[in-house]
Amino acid sequence: MMKNNTGLVYDVRNITTFRELIEGSAELYGERTAFLFTDGSEVREITYSRAFDEIKSFTAYLRSVLPEGAKVAVTGKNSYFWAISYLTVTCGVGAVVPIDKDLRADEIEGLLETAGVSAVIYSHELSDKIAGLSERYLCLDMENYEEYIEKGRELREQGDTSYWDHSVNPHAPGILLFTSGTTGVSKGVMLSQYNICSNVMGVARVLKVTPDDRALSVAPLHHTFECTAGFLFMIYNGGSIAYNSSLRRLQADLKLFRPTVMAAVPLLLNTFRNTIIRKYSQMRGGRLVLSLQRALSDVSGEKAKRQIFSVVNETFGGRLRLIVCGAAPLDTETTRDYARFGIKVYVGYGLTETSPVITVQSDFYSAPGDVGRPIPGTKVRLDDVNEEGIGELVAKGPGVMLGYYENKEATEAVMEDGWFHTGDLAKQLPSGAYKITGRIKSMIVTPGGKKVFPEELEMFLEKSPYISECMVCGKETDSAVRITALVFPDADAVAEKLSKSGIEPGTEEFREAQKKLISDAVKAVNAGFPNYKHISDIIIPEKEFEKKKRAFLREVKMSHEEPTKKQKYYYERLCKKYGIEQRELKSKLEARDEIDRIIKEHEKENLGVFDGN
Repeated sequence: MMKNNTGLVYDVRNITTFRELIEGSAELYGERTAFLFTDGSEVREITYSRAFDEIKSFTAYLRSVLPEGAKVAVTGKNSYFWAISYLTVTCGVGAVVPIDKDLRADEIEGLLETAGVSAVIYSHELSDKIAGLSERYLCLDMENYEEYIEKGRELREQGDTSYWDHSVNPHAPGILLFTSGTTGVSKGVMLSQYNICSNVMGVARVLKVTPDDRALSVAPLHHTFECTAGFLFMIYNGGSIAYNSSLRRLQADLKLFRPTVMAAVPLLLNTFRNTIIRKYSQMRGGRLVLSLQRALSDVSGEKAKRQIFSVVNETFGGRLRLIVCGAAPLDTETTRDYARFGIKVYVGYGLTETSPVITVQSDFYSAPGDVGRPIPGTKVRLDDVNEEGIGELVAKGPGVMLGYYENKEATEAVMEDGWFHTGDLAKQLPSGAYKITGRIKSMIVTPGGKKVFPEELEMFLEKSPYISECMVCGKETDSAVRITALVFPDADAVAEKLSKSGIEPGTEEFREAQKKLISDAVKAVNAGFPNYKHISDIIIPEKEFEKKKRAFLREVKMSHEEPTKKQKYYYERLCKKYGIEQRELKSKLEARDEIDRIIKEHEKENLGVFDGN
């Protein structure tokens, strides 16, 4: 270990490319297991040496059928073949374009065209989506992986070394990731291998993972969080990665693979926490154990906690010691509950544009409620700080993106002298750590100038065992801003609760009882906040209310989008017609409502039909 300006850090080996990453790990950890996955009823294990050999063979094959520097898309479920495809493209072919497998066929095709790819490597279950692309792109089904490896191996045996002789530029655009902004328009984030390698090393300086650790890959690999923290970080440290075959099998795979570490999102942690608490509530003596949680928070030694909370051990496979959480805020109580269970939760923060980690809790610092300190090598500041010490978090460092693909305007909007403007609001704590308070674009401003952060309310709402997910937004009325919550109930927890009173799902009595459970949960949250933050309206989108749900989501989206040219034209025309003073319209939603208001006030005029878009 050594020291830097923030305290102790671990020593790390230097890497600038993925080739250096996998080559170094193959040399250091050769015959140790790198990957595990189920193949039918059997568990297959792949060593570092074998994985490295297959990467070289796959590279040799792809180099023989693709132009130098080609862009290659990779899409499909998390798997060993996805991981090898990703490393193959970046180690010896060109740039990789990870794509969300759940997109529609036309959406996938659109991204392939935008990115200018030459080939697509895909999971077999996506065959129908990819079927129409074979005339334009080289389409490689992962089901035929062994065939590609064999062809590449033959080329290597014939003396072909071109696949590995050329150098890899660590600073060139090597990874192109598409991310949707608040407008829903996809932007291509260009990252270099150096960007991501520096991120991996930065995290490794403050968070220790050993070759004895095993991760279970759950979050989608096309997301930077899972790809960097759950995949490349593990390979760098010589650990092993097991692949969850599906969310339905998550519980079974936890028991099968018995991971020691996991990268996870708050929704998953909250779901497991609520399940665990429900299990204890139903056990004889379980409530007593739960009542001892706070006392156990002071107990030294994870072993004692893990023995007492045996149900937790069973839930996670018996060996889980660490969860790295990202992608959304995690409430303080959930973090403390896992600590009482004997499992550390380190919360981190970052974006696709920053490779992704900017800050993270670590072996040298962790505290519930914040997102940790900046990783070594990354600088952070707050811009436009208000009287509460809250400002926009701005970051600079080797992990910051090269820019948005073929979008200079969007790049210039977020980059300033190497500093990336995240769009997130944060506060720096005395510890040097940061607390994320919300997004600039989602912030609700009341008529009295008070600021409400939806993320804060959402976090507390999702602590309820009866709420699976929720979304909070502000809806303007003539005299105020009404804070509205779209709530998705936890169907299992609600049904279990109401069944004790003999209330059956699908009945009117059930729907009313569910509304009351949700309403009570909202009231409990409101009680902890001042009046201006109180949630006024609740929407529970059941099947029969899908139309209402879609309308609500559309309005949320419109509140973040600029008014259209059509809206501005109609607004200007109406103002001139009726002598109304024009004002600046800040969003589609505001423009629509203002046009509707003018039309209603002058109903005697035949203005035609306009939908406000």
